Amino acid sequence: MTPLAKAATGLAILGIAAGAVAQESSTSGMEVFETFTAVGQGESRANNSLNLEALEIAMPGALPEKMVDKVPGVNVVSRDPFGFYEFGNDIRVRAFSVANLGVTLDGVPVGTSDPRYGTPIGRMVDSANLTTIKVSQGAGDVTTPAYQALGGSLQYFTKDPSQEQGAYVSASYGSFDHISLFAKYETGEIVPGLTGYVSGSHFEFTPRGLDGLGKGLARRYEAKFKYEAPSDKMDITYAITYNDRDDYDTSGLDWQEWRDAEAGNYRGTGYGYREYTPFDFPNIDGGYWQYGDLSDQGRNLGPLKYIDSSLPAGEGVNAVYYNLWRNGRMDTLQRMKFDFDLDDGKDLSVVTYYQDKNNYGLWGRDNAYAQTQVRAAYSNDPDRTDIWAQPWWDAEGNAVSETGEIVDPYSDEHALVAPGTAAYTPAVYDEDGALVTPATTFVPGVPGRTGRDENFGGHRYGVTASYTWETENNKLIVGGWYEFDHHGTERPNYNLQDGGSILGWFNYDQFNFTNYTRYIDQDVMQYWIQDTFTTMDGRLDIIAGVKGIKLDRDARGFLSISEWLINEETQRSTTYDDYFLPQFGLLYTLNDNTELFFNYSENMATPNSGTITTAGDTFDPDILAPEYSDNFDIGVRGNIWGGNYTLQAYKIEYTDRILASAVPIDSANAGAAGNSRYLNVGGVDSWGVEASGDFNTGIEGLRISGSIALQETTFQEDLFDGFTDEEMNIPGSYRTEPNPQSTGPDDAYLLFQDIGGNDLGNTPFLTANFDVIYRKGQFRYNFGGKYFDDVYVNTFNTQPVDSYTVFDAGIAYSGKSDTPLEGWQVSLNVSNLFDQYFWYARSYNDEDGQVLADRGRNFVLKLETTF
Repeated sequence: MTPLAKAATGLAILGIAAGAVAQESSTSGMEVFETFTAVGQGESRANNSLNLEALEIAMPGALPEKMVDKVPGVNVVSRDPFGFYEFGNDIRVRAFSVANLGVTLDGVPVGTSDPRYGTPIGRMVDSANLTTIKVSQGAGDVTTPAYQALGGSLQYFTKDPSQEQGAYVSASYGSFDHISLFAKYETGEIVPGLTGYVSGSHFEFTPRGLDGLGKGLARRYEAKFKYEAPSDKMDITYAITYNDRDDYDTSGLDWQEWRDAEAGNYRGTGYGYREYTPFDFPNIDGGYWQYGDLSDQGRNLGPLKYIDSSLPAGEGVNAVYYNLWRNGRMDTLQRMKFDFDLDDGKDLSVVTYYQDKNNYGLWGRDNAYAQTQVRAAYSNDPDRTDIWAQPWWDAEGNAVSETGEIVDPYSDEHALVAPGTAAYTPAVYDEDGALVTPATTFVPGVPGRTGRDENFGGHRYGVTASYTWETENNKLIVGGWYEFDHHGTERPNYNLQDGGSILGWFNYDQFNFTNYTRYIDQDVMQYWIQDTFTTMDGRLDIIAGVKGIKLDRDARGFLSISEWLINEETQRSTTYDDYFLPQFGLLYTLNDNTELFFNYSENMATPNSGTITTAGDTFDPDILAPEYSDNFDIGVRGNIWGGNYTLQAYKIEYTDRILASAVPIDSANAGAAGNSRYLNVGGVDSWGVEASGDFNTGIEGLRISGSIALQETTFQEDLFDGFTDEEMNIPGSYRTEPNPQSTGPDDAYLLFQDIGGNDLGNTPFLTANFDVIYRKGQFRYNFGGKYFDDVYVNTFNTQPVDSYTVFDAGIAYSGKSDTPLEGWQVSLNVSNLFDQYFWYARSYNDEDGQVLADRGRNFVLKLETTF
């Protein structure tokens, strides 16, 4: 289907929705319905909510990130049916990923949703404890505490404790060895005004490719207590969450590998989808390579797990075994909220919080890579004592090889002389010189495969405060936010036990090298002022606000391996600020059932924490600018047929986009995650139209909801890709004449990637959702689906991935009142009901993106009860 045809189809559906707006409704007063989805009545911005019914039919075990996929303009792609693997969740709201949204839990900011430097919301709350998820697609309110929000906001709210004592227990079992357990105890009223609950959960499932080998695991414990003063002048809420989770990294296919597999010639093997045990097929270099499991049309491709002990230590990616390809996250978040009713129309809300983070990430490394780094370190300082393996010298001080022969440890141009002399130059230790264990004759100091055990985390604390003064025609909000965040990351590499066996654990007393040690502190301050003036007999609200943000960030440590190699730490500081980011909105009540809204906002996102660790000498705090966006929203919403609808359009102008590019492969910093260079690369413009509705039908018990979104997001400029003075023929690139004012070589050509006008990767032009819920007696039936348009997985727009439509269904039975089954419910949920095969984007970059197969049909049976 061509883009024009897709647009015509989409606009036809939007026309039906718009036609519904003109019809009469018996509902009055623009009340907010407790429906499957709700539109943001009373807001000047595009705003939707998922309420209890939407959360009720969600797949058991699904994380909160997965649930927002129902909202128009929101698209969620995950590598498993539950959204469990954090590095694999691609959550996009219009033109922006979740990294550019303001995300809060009960008013507490997560800071950033980045799995490395921040806290994805799934660590902080059990889905069973949620009552509402509010999605602002265009722009968050100026009162939203966030320093990386270019687009909208995601606000998650937990249930308040019940006044009644009781308990809730649920157990789920399903495909992929999935088990979910949840239990919650409501204390009821402990003393007058004080209520609370405690809950705990356990989640596990088998990731793709790891049947019988490993499981993703998560445990979470939560408690919430609320005190309401007898005077009704004060509420105090305290909540705490503890999260402990482990997951396994998931592999994907390069786009061309996928096309070759589809054509039956994966990596030149002459075969398509099958299980490639690792040593069935030679690679082009005459050795052997790890192919993995592509059986069942790619659904079983997972972490690398095949080994062959007969191969030499460190044979290619055979150095990566699934047990050294995983991550763990342990977090504790405590928060308190104080609500004060100071006087008529005057309120003060204060939120304080403290979070502790303790995380790890494992990875296998082959022998050759570890030896290269160790030798490079000794070349800079032959006398270093922090490395377990040592150069082997004979009694006369000659370097000796593994066979005991004297070798020249240094290249001719690097004479070994005393440090500090005029002729001193760091020498390059020859690869023939042996590395041995301390104080031995020859025993290899790096005997086989190695692994890195990265530890990272830290703590953060903060406070937000908002004062509201409301009169007959005016509402003023003044407030601010402060946060301190300390993040530390240490990535050492060790020998593995049993002589470097891929099955061995870490030899923590046999240290090889450090990729980096990074300690980052940042202070964030934000203020906001917003005023709402009501006129025209209460029919028109004029909302004007402004916010200001300042972020100070300091970093110290070995920020890259090149600094560790010369044993010199670095200290860096940056400051980003903008004290005038305005927002303006209009909300007009057309009649008792219909609102018109308009909103304009300017937003700034500070560069993320990783940018201050830019590898090498390319870091310049005065060059890398914050990203900005101008967001426009206009639309109509209202009540109809016992439900609600919204029809909205938007335009986004995104400037100073920051691109992370890989360090050149010949750099000492190459090959380690987190070693990137960052630069501003121009703008991205986006426009779109969205519609959603949630309606009762003429059939008793039958309710229908759905949404549709059209979106076009394009790069506005070609991408500068450095300098060249050679002839070139690179697809998708071009060079200009030499620039006399260039900062590169005097006669260099400027090299550009030709991407202006191209679509943003993994951003579909057309998406559509629908859900049908039918209740009859004690039964509830639901059926729904989503259409996801074709996308590109590379910036050049030469690697398309096909569109797909996937369907879900469920059935539930609730025990009848006044029978032994009262309070019990059993349900069966099925995702990918028809077991359709489809592929989606795993990642994308300039030239070559990656894809991943859908996991397939997923059944989950759930039993729950209250007592």
